[in-house]
Amino acid sequence: MSRIEFSGAARNDRRAIVAYTVRQFGMLQARRLRNNFERVFNTLADAPGIGRQRPELDPPRHSFRYFVVMKMFVIVYEPTESGIRVARILHAMRNLAAELDSDSGEVS
Repeated sequence: MSRIEFSGAARNDRRAIVAYTVRQFGMLQARRLRNNFERVFNTLADAPGIGRQRPELDPPRHSFRYFVVMKMFVIVYEPTESGIRVARILHAMRNLAAELDSDSGEVS
């Protein structure tokens, strides 16, 4: 099984998205969302090349791939030797370049 690493920012993104979903739509929908994310993370780890490259969005020193989930969220990740490293999980309506420029999911 391929390895999935999360930056601190990606962990925070995931927690915030699930918490918002619980508040707005209930626990059942939040579980469905979390399970959908987990399936996608596993798919990306097994086939990291399927995400789209968007060099115009990449901050310096990064070559991210971008994968849209449910037409609503963008998983920003980098392939690694053993799988993927998820840098951010952002709502598609956010300004991705600005978000990544301010916090590209670096490990502190």
